[in-house]
Amino acid sequence: MSVQRHPIPGGVLEWYRMDGGDGTPLVVLGGVETGMRPLAGTESVLERRWRRRTVARPVTVLGRPIPDDPADAERIMHPRVIADAVATTLRTLEVGPAAIEAESGGGRISLWLTVDHPDLVDRLVLAAVASESPADSPMAERMRRWIEVSEAGDWGTFFASMAKSMNPGPAQETGSFAAAARLQPKPATPERFIGELKATLDPSSFVTDRLAEIGVPTLVLAGEQDQVVPLPSTQLVAERIRGAHLITDPESGHTVRSSFRGYDDIVEQFLAEGD
Repeated sequence: MSVQRHPIPGGVLEWYRMDGGDGTPLVVLGGVETGMRPLAGTESVLERRWRRRTVARPVTVLGRPIPDDPADAERIMHPRVIADAVATTLRTLEVGPAAIEAESGGGRISLWLTVDHPDLVDRLVLAAVASESPADSPMAERMRRWIEVSEAGDWGTFFASMAKSMNPGPAQETGSFAAAARLQPKPATPERFIGELKATLDPSSFVTDRLAEIGVPTLVLAGEQDQVVPLPSTQLVAERIRGAHLITDPESGHTVRSSFRGYDDIVEQFLAEGD
């Protein structure tokens, strides 16, 4: 099967489905980097990463909206607007109530999906997630810097900075790694990535005050060395959602899905509890 597109107001939303066992369906939402390029063409990567989950359940991986007009990117990439697009797509595909596994920026989308469309969500897995990006926070400062460099078209500097940020703690990249990072090409759809960063800084995207409305089982995972979404931001999400279970890894950075010790086993055990 190849990546498909579903029409949404002002654009389309990509999705990729993998058939699986008879457990609760799983919907996957990635971080803001998902908006750098279309989901189409990445099928083999998606298969390698998510095929394991299909032993127990069908999996639907969602991309980010692709606007009809690139100038509309900031509006259509607002986390709450994306959540509405996700809801429209899931209803058409007859997926739900589903478990949602979301990382980083995908987490804020999933939080809006849960409070605005609670009938579609059975349980939540949130990795390296923040429900807000206060203007005076180091997280917001880093995002503003990413926007500045991206809008200037200095993608080499951007990718080098992002790669450094993914490292656990304050470690510096080596000279050879920095040189390689600066050779990274321009993303296929930079306007989507930049638009989502800007929308995520907008207070209208903050969902902290709505978290108490969430009543589904929720697993929150965080790396204690995360430089992008600091641990206190993820702890806030876990504290505000009733009954949420927080697990941290003292050595993991922002790339929780790949660097958190035992991540897949922990998530699959949690998902199985809902089957």
